[in-house]
Amino acid sequence: MENQEQKDSTVQKDPNLSQPEASITQPYNQQPKKSKTWLYILVVFLGIILLCVGAYFFFDYKIKEKNLQENEQYSEERANAINNVFSVAQYDNIPQNYREFIYNFLEYNNFLDGTYFLTKISDRAKSVYAFGDFTSDDNDEDDLAVLFENNDYKSSKLVIFNHKGEGLYINDYNNELPVINAFKVGSKIYMNDTKLVPAPCGGIIVKTDYNKYALVYDKKAKKFNSYYQYSDEEIKSMNEEGSYYEEEGDPGAEPIDDTPEEGRSIINSINEDSN
Repeated sequence: MENQEQKDSTVQKDPNLSQPEASITQPYNQQPKKSKTWLYILVVFLGIILLCVGAYFFFDYKIKEKNLQENEQYSEERANAINNVFSVAQYDNIPQNYREFIYNFLEYNNFLDGTYFLTKISDRAKSVYAFGDFTSDDNDEDDLAVLFENNDYKSSKLVIFNHKGEGLYINDYNNELPVINAFKVGSKIYMNDTKLVPAPCGGIIVKTDYNKYALVYDKKAKKFNSYYQYSDEEIKSMNEEGSYYEEEGDPGAEPIDDTPEEGRSIINSINEDSN
């Protein structure tokens, strides 16, 4: 029995039996420490990235917000500046895009200092701009003719814009303040003749204190030509003069020499002797 107990105690106290457990469990206890370290690093790295991305979008938003505010402020200031050019109610029916064309022209040529401006006289304002198809360019958009007044208050500048705001025609009227109105294609006008003919395209009538002209676009020459427009009194006067010349004979015809043949020979001999 004693021998048996000694064997049992020997088996229980045998250190070789516990060695495998230590060799198996020891690596298990070290692996979680490495995983947690890498996890911390990954979380910190992702946090930095998210922080950078958030900061980028925040500053980008702030910059866009500032630009938007500046643009809104600029747009408001520009709108007020444009509206100041059109100082009377007679300009209210000019569309906004054409208003910008006029403003851009004044701004580009440094006329916003008052060198040229739109008249502030209500009764005259309705006669210093006109819309129409002045170049027959086969589109539905109108051209615009505008008379700007000089700060000497006695001279003008006529400008014609197309529907894109491009300048088509500019002419100065020194010491004149004309008025304008538009006419359509087919309207009867004078074109280098005293007979009325249909206008080949729409155009503009420019009326000064003493004269009236029609501005008509020449498609072949690619330019505007000016044609004097006769008044009814002038046509009547010319017709009366024509009737008078018809009754009196052609004033341009050579006079008839009714000197007798004998007299002519005497005159000729005198002329020959004098020579």
